Amino acid sequence: MSTPGGPTEGTGLVVALPAEAHSIGVHGMHPGDCVRWRGGWIAVSGIGPHNAMRAAERLLACGVARLANWGVAGALDATLAAGDVLIVDRIRYARDDPGFATDADASEQLAAALSAALHVRRGTLWSATQPVATPSEKRALAERSGALAVDMEAAPVAAVALRAKLPFVVVKAICDPAARELPAGIVRALDGADEGWSLRMVAAIAFGGPATWRAVHALSRDYRRARRSLATAAALAA
Repeated sequence: MSTPGGPTEGTGLVVALPAEAHSIGVHGMHPGDCVRWRGGWIAVSGIGPHNAMRAAERLLACGVARLANWGVAGALDATLAAGDVLIVDRIRYARDDPGFATDADASEQLAAALSAALHVRRGTLWSATQPVATPSEKRALAERSGALAVDMEAAPVAAVALRAKLPFVVVKAICDPAARELPAGIVRALDGADEGWSLRMVAAIAFGGPATWRAVHALSRDYRRARRSLATAAALAA
């Protein structure tokens, strides 16, 4: 997402985790950091809506002209596989609220560019306040919302963009297929873990037993696939 000029003309990119920043060539960042990137700025928020909103507000203070949320999401649609990319047309977060529309022209341009090398879908993203962990929860959410995938950061970034009257796009790579069930211990550890890993996470894995170990192995594999897709997407969108 390179743009001409200085930071007042650039894109402000919100990513949840340092690993997502790594996937687009930015290293050494931690949650709360905000640095220059490709003529704009990138902020690592940490997991969750409150962190994402604070990161978006930091980017506004840098004088960006547009906002973007870039990272990973869980599939709600069973046809989405790990490494597939969703260019989001609308972000929803509540049953009776239409949510936020993304910038149509920018999303169309991104979809065209990324389709050259990636499996790209367009559609709605549900932005949740806590992890959606089981296949039954994912199916129910998909049926009532019409969303293809779920994350925890896009809606608050969209709200900041709307308030500031800035255009906004969302690019998500799938890291968690709809049929996967996350072990309860991992879900509890993820909820509120800014960097995705914590002492609670390590303990949940260490004491979770073989089923947890297999689930973590599969999730790690698919997360690597998603990160590779993000790296490809960053190169194609440059």
